[in-house]
Amino acid sequence: MSNAGFYQSLPKIHQFELALDPKQFHELPEDWVVVISDVINSTQAIADGQYRAINAVGGFTVAAMVNALKPLEVPYVFGGDGASFCIPPCQVEKVKKTLQACQQLAKTSFKLDLRIGLIPYNQLEKKILVCHYQKNKSLDQAIFMGGGLSEADNRIKQNPALHISPAEQAVEADYSGFECRWKRLPSPKELTISLLVTSQRPLLAQQVGLYKNLQQMIDHYIGDAKQHHPLATQHLKLGFSAKTLMGEMLVKTAGQSSLWSKFKTLWMLRIQNLLGLILMRFNLKLGDADWGQYKQDFLENSDFRKVDDVYRTVFSCTQAQWTQLQAWLEQRVKEGQIFYGAHTSNAALVTCLISKAGVEHIHFVDGADGGYALAAKQLKQQIKQAQN
Repeated sequence: MSNAGFYQSLPKIHQFELALDPKQFHELPEDWVVVISDVINSTQAIADGQYRAINAVGGFTVAAMVNALKPLEVPYVFGGDGASFCIPPCQVEKVKKTLQACQQLAKTSFKLDLRIGLIPYNQLEKKILVCHYQKNKSLDQAIFMGGGLSEADNRIKQNPALHISPAEQAVEADYSGFECRWKRLPSPKELTISLLVTSQRPLLAQQVGLYKNLQQMIDHYIGDAKQHHPLATQHLKLGFSAKTLMGEMLVKTAGQSSLWSKFKTLWMLRIQNLLGLILMRFNLKLGDADWGQYKQDFLENSDFRKVDDVYRTVFSCTQAQWTQLQAWLEQRVKEGQIFYGAHTSNAALVTCLISKAGVEHIHFVDGADGGYALAAKQLKQQIKQAQN
């Protein structure tokens, strides 16, 4: 039995702190499949100034998958340069075609290589445990523990036999809902930190205990979620430049080669942004959408912290606050409790998935200029040094 409704049937936890409880996790059905997507050589692409493009590829991959699987909900996590999903076996063929379309779009429009890999859950040695965290109607996140998702990621990256081959003919996917219209968001404080922390302890209770402790220390040194939120309403500014809108324009004109269609789409996005600016500035309501409340909802619906075996968070702080928290992290490393990687910037980037304009919207947050991808590089180096 595929148990396709597994994720939708899980009890929903509405507070992030309460989700970090071993009792809230449920094992993935044994016949399900793990899907991993990521941009190959993302570190070099970041060095070449393509970080906004990398985030766009991760974002439109999520949009395409969500649309392909509707109305079915599956657990997934956005990781900056890609995303991970767990799917029932009945959806594998549909997912393969969707992801081949994403591969083609990444290659032809963004000049990036998207690696896609699938591995059956029953071939993994470690467990995949899932908790269904739903902060509100828009912000619905899966939290993963057990080590299985990290194992799947490592095995897929190391074994080309698990990769999906690019399609020989043109394939299409539905990217509706994908939006990428906001300028870089300056830190509400001095710094925007992208932080990845993984536990060295083997037991689930120890791991969630460490992540709870980490959350408490972030609150202690920097302030609660409102005080360390990486975004601020006064910094939310819609972009009108071709550079800012390029990612969404390329996705919306997928498969269209004419410069005229790209030009028209670019100006359509500018007109929509102008309308959005007017609606928000004058606190107007349109249908179910209260545009005067939109920027505050934007903050509430942003996924600036999550767990996929690794605790991932983007937060704002002063240099002094980061120095204190980093000293605490270094001490935990020396004690053999954690490994961590961090990237420091002065701004964040957001990639958006809009289900219903002005009403249902989720915003994937990453640090600018490298974010999670460069933090992951540092994390891997720290683990490698410890193993040597």
